[in-house]
Amino acid sequence: MKNLIFAFLFISSLSFSQETYTFKSGGRVFENNKRIKTQEIETYFGHQPEIVNLYKAGRTKKTVGNIFLYGGIGTIIITHLSKVNNSGVQSDGTFGKPTSNTMYFVGAGIVLVAIPIKIGFQRKIKKSILLMNEEMDSQKQNTSLNYETNIIANANGVGLKLTF
Repeated sequence: MKNLIFAFLFISSLSFSQETYTFKSGGRVFENNKRIKTQEIETYFGHQPEIVNLYKAGRTKKTVGNIFLYGGIGTIIITHLSKVNNSGVQSDGTFGKPTSNTMYFVGAGIVLVAIPIKIGFQRKIKKSILLMNEEMDSQKQNTSLNYETNIIANANGVGLKLTF
């Protein structure tokens, strides 16, 4: 039992690590399985404007891509619904007034423009996460633990002395 306690104390005193940041789909950033908000990233890495600017650029690209994507889909749906409502039989026996298909092409074009924008945002956020992890590694290397471990023996027995 004493050997187990000694091994636990010795190993736990030597291990000093911090989890790195991870990226999950949708531009979400996690540390220790806890989601980090954009404001927290700005607070933690405010001294590194490159990291914050890359992250913000990625989030902006995501927002613009979403606006284009959903705007294009909405344009296509609204155009289709207006065509369906105007295509009924009129009171004089003719069909509804003909409409052009231009708005279908406009909506499809907007959706096609949104695709590369949506793809590009993940690269920027992943690069900022990589820089965050490099920053954390450099801080770990610059931070050294000042501790001393001694084994003490006297007439009463043997003990372990940890000095921080």
